[in-house]
Amino acid sequence: MKHYLIIPILVTSMGLPQELDESLTLEKKSVMILPASQDKHKNVADKITSIVAEAATSIGRFEVIDRNLVEEILEEQAFQMSGMVSDDQIVELGELAAAEEALIIDIIHFGQKGVPKEKDDKKKRDEEEDKDETLFSWVVKKTVTAAIDNTNSEKEKRKLELENNIHTVINATVRLVNVEIGISEGSFNLNASFTGGNRDASLEKALQYIAFQIKGELKELYTITSEVMDVDGNMISILSGENLGLQKGDYFEISSKDKQKTYKGKTVTLPGKSRGLALITEVGPDASKAKIIRKWRKVKEGHKAYEILKNISVAEWKFSYGQTPHYDLTGRLLLNPFRSFSGSLNGHIGLVQDSRNDLDLYLGFGGTMDFTLLSRFGTTVSTAFDLPFCLVFTEDDDDHVVHGLLVMPAIGLNFGVQIGKHRDLLFSISHVLATNNLAWTYTAKTGEEDEDGNDKTEQKPAVWIDNKPTINASGLIFSISLRRYWF
Repeated sequence: MKHYLIIPILVTSMGLPQELDESLTLEKKSVMILPASQDKHKNVADKITSIVAEAATSIGRFEVIDRNLVEEILEEQAFQMSGMVSDDQIVELGELAAAEEALIIDIIHFGQKGVPKEKDDKKKRDEEEDKDETLFSWVVKKTVTAAIDNTNSEKEKRKLELENNIHTVINATVRLVNVEIGISEGSFNLNASFTGGNRDASLEKALQYIAFQIKGELKELYTITSEVMDVDGNMISILSGENLGLQKGDYFEISSKDKQKTYKGKTVTLPGKSRGLALITEVGPDASKAKIIRKWRKVKEGHKAYEILKNISVAEWKFSYGQTPHYDLTGRLLLNPFRSFSGSLNGHIGLVQDSRNDLDLYLGFGGTMDFTLLSRFGTTVSTAFDLPFCLVFTEDDDDHVVHGLLVMPAIGLNFGVQIGKHRDLLFSISHVLATNNLAWTYTAKTGEEDEDGNDKTEQKPAVWIDNKPTINASGLIFSISLRRYWF
């Protein structure tokens, strides 16, 4: 049996002035929230109702109608919600409540059951040892074990174990329905599962996963469309603020207005051209200021501003050369890329010459801290501190593959040029302050085995007939990078 949670959305009259585009998001939407109709999972339905109400309120773009007032309206209209609610009944409810839209939450499955806990390593080893026993000793052992398992105390122990390791599953589909015509306009899924604790604790954890999903999905159904009020250099003002739940750090994509065109007697709407990316810096009661952080066309007053909900990802591929000689290919995942202070997580692969004039391979990871000195349309100047930790590989004089740790802290200056909507080209110069490689070692077998039957290993010092090789990568490094933005 399926269950439905219905959330009709009352759209209040906005009283828009004629000069404002009616497609703009200017006011909160009034939301009426009702629990699921069936009694079988009423407890779960009530909890999900509270979660939806809290999420709708916290994101700032819904006005949640008091639950008691909703029930009073239903009683006055003698609307009995029993059994499965069809789309026709949704339309009827929308007419009674003067709603234009509804969110229908279809609870596809809800279940809870106890599951055995995973066996620990000792029990697993004991079972492995069973395989090596004789048939007679195995039969005797299993017979004794079965006799013990059949005692009341053992049964109670197992029962208690199941009751305190509950697996909870919740699956639901949420549809956005136009209640005037009963047609779905959008949908998303809610899925959560958790194993552990008693029934209440396990359910609470699963509902936390549901709550995390609902907030983002509600925003996806009702994204903000705003408008550029004025432009002052790289700063703009947009027609949205605290009234719609905007916060500092929110992103908007700026586009020119849509255009209408008549083709073969039919009026069609062509989307405007994308022009830039803006970051909210100040939030007012009903308007906000934003900084244009990327621009590929001119931004003007009256252009549209569309909310971006997905995370903006920025990655960089960097090739470097030093006079040692030293070659390095770095992949960077940027963190907070549009702030004055930013950073990155880096992966390195390269070749560096040692004192024996051999090119040694290294692999490593590290991080970078950047500070933006200057940012203007299309150009960026920043400083950076880079700290890579690399494992260098070579061969010793006894043909062992040996390795050592190489740390190469560096400071540098970057100059970036925007070459497209999603790409930057960067030129960098940095200075490696110092290098330090630990003693060369290699991995050797000890001739012993561990508990799992694997060969034990140990680190031994490398064998050198002459002086061991050293690495000195300090000095200037020149780099060129390609940076890619996803939004």
